[in-house]
Amino acid sequence: MKNCMIATAALLATASVAMGQDSCDQILNTGSIDVPGGGVYCPTGVTGIAKSYDLSTLLPGQAFELSCVEFGMSNPGGAVTGTLNVYVDTNGGAPIAAGTDLTVLGTASVELSTGTALLQASFNPPIELAADGTYVVELQIPQVVTDFEASFGGNSGPDSTDTYIIAEACGLTTYASLPSINFPGIFWANQLIGDTIIDGATCDCFTGSDCFIANGTPGCDNPFCETLICGSFDDFCCTGEWDDTCAELALSACTFTPVDCPDFPAADRSEAEDCGADTNGGCNADPNAFETIAIGETVSGRFYVDAAADVRDTDWYEFSLTETSNVTLSGWAKVGLTLLITGGGPCDLDGDGEIDVPVLASGSGDCPTVTAICLPAGEYRAFIAPNTGGENLPCDITEFTGYVMRLEAEGLPFCPGQEPCPGGDLSLSPNSDVAVTQGLVACAGTQDGLSRDNVYAITMDLATGDTAGTDVNISCVTYGVSSSSAPIDAVLELWQDTDGGAPSAPGGADLVLLGGATATIYLGQGTQNMVFDPPICVPADSQLVVTISIPASTTGDTRAGGNALPSTSPTYLASETCGITTFTSATDIGFPDNNWVVSVETSLSCDSGSCEGDFNNDGNVDGADFGAILAEWGPCSGCAGDLDNNGAVGGSDIGIILSKWGPCP
Repeated sequence: MKNCMIATAALLATASVAMGQDSCDQILNTGSIDVPGGGVYCPTGVTGIAKSYDLSTLLPGQAFELSCVEFGMSNPGGAVTGTLNVYVDTNGGAPIAAGTDLTVLGTASVELSTGTALLQASFNPPIELAADGTYVVELQIPQVVTDFEASFGGNSGPDSTDTYIIAEACGLTTYASLPSINFPGIFWANQLIGDTIIDGATCDCFTGSDCFIANGTPGCDNPFCETLICGSFDDFCCTGEWDDTCAELALSACTFTPVDCPDFPAADRSEAEDCGADTNGGCNADPNAFETIAIGETVSGRFYVDAAADVRDTDWYEFSLTETSNVTLSGWAKVGLTLLITGGGPCDLDGDGEIDVPVLASGSGDCPTVTAICLPAGEYRAFIAPNTGGENLPCDITEFTGYVMRLEAEGLPFCPGQEPCPGGDLSLSPNSDVAVTQGLVACAGTQDGLSRDNVYAITMDLATGDTAGTDVNISCVTYGVSSSSAPIDAVLELWQDTDGGAPSAPGGADLVLLGGATATIYLGQGTQNMVFDPPICVPADSQLVVTISIPASTTGDTRAGGNALPSTSPTYLASETCGITTFTSATDIGFPDNNWVVSVETSLSCDSGSCEGDFNNDGNVDGADFGAILAEWGPCSGCAGDLDNNGAVGGSDIGIILSKWGPCP
């Protein structure tokens, strides 16, 4: 949906808690209730978010008395008031809209305070949900006239039911599932709290640790939090009573999960920034500010999170590579870490006021956290930040705010997949010049700086010139790329077009696959090489088709690279996402000056130790050769596929192929 956006606010407030009378025996949850960040919203009006609960599946044959709804919320702006509704779905299935198939059973006003958190709404008296019915929870989020928008608090699942959105101002007059508007893998964190005993009694809905409330006893139920508060802040919390002061301290210091990381390596030096300051905030600082780190250096530092102020300390270090290298970045901390290796240069590449420096490699997880990537010579940055799930990490708890980061690099002659091309008899190209000066047209351009799936193709007629009448062995393909993304794996393939002319479609009936390989596309604009060993044999006088299939990117924009100079072949484009299922020339869609740069290194023979049935002379009788048989099926005097020389390609020839299957002797 054009007007929908992803809310990215995180690292904010803790949950508000609704208290009741009795403990609850039942919690109905169809998925994860972690709240690492925001979700989807309509920036021009009220957004309704819904989740469906089918009691016939969750509690077959039982009624349920609903006391509370616990739900995720993300609000990086000022506090706003939302509305939480509980409906019965009168016809089951996916919700449509209130007044259509949804009848309201209860409603509650909820304060959507600043933060990313798990909040609760209480119903007193509780709402009785009849056995085997379908019920829908809806959160209505008002439009917020600030620099930020409120959204539901979500996660990537797994979840057994979709999350739905309705927003008239964005053109959604009935509920649509998030996958149906191109937001798959995003779910509202939401659960129902209540009881199967139908007695009208409201439950105590608190589901968290008692460290966050005044519990009337010494200590609390989380040994980590108990030790931290009593040892670092106030011993009375354990020798006397865990009171309101202790609970407030716990909300500040205990809301993250520690990481087992007993031994840090020795550091060569410490960062210049003090905990609580921001002198190396990198692209997040205004103006941008970086420290440097040398190859082989180990740096210690401190970071923090102030959830209430929406502040997370991020530390950025610049480094240089004088040669192509395999770079490894490692980090040690007693909290979760995020490590990134990014490109150098401007933090705002397109001048829109947003940080869009390309992230080339990332890592998060246990101790140590490690990420690695092969990079050409150039300027880059290392990023480290705490990953506490949006919870507080105050500078006072020094045991948990320290980190160590190490940068290492091993020089290589080239990155994998970028081997230099071996020489051949001829270098063939449809292009008048193989310089890459532009990224080519792509499916719908980009969406938020990310590219979708695209397949590019060019053709080369080998029945003319020096290649006429002879088999051709292709040992290397040089191809143009343009990428602002982390390395992404594409597929480069060579095909024989059996009927000449334009190729029909990716993998179409007129195309016989001769060979291919994974082509890792790296950051930058220019040409890359794909070496084939053994070479790929192309039968004499073939129409050769070269394709590259580039998947959707999640870290930047990746497409084929080329120029606007004359070419003997059009550049063809296909993209299922954009509904272009057959190859269409760039000229036909209004881009006549988009020519993919491709050249091939060839030898004018196919002496590769082939055997009977090895039509592409790659030393194996396999699926590519089987495809060649099928392409010549039927009466075909003199065809290579007529192995029994009976004037036709048929079942007996397939039998011969199968008897020869595998590597040639």
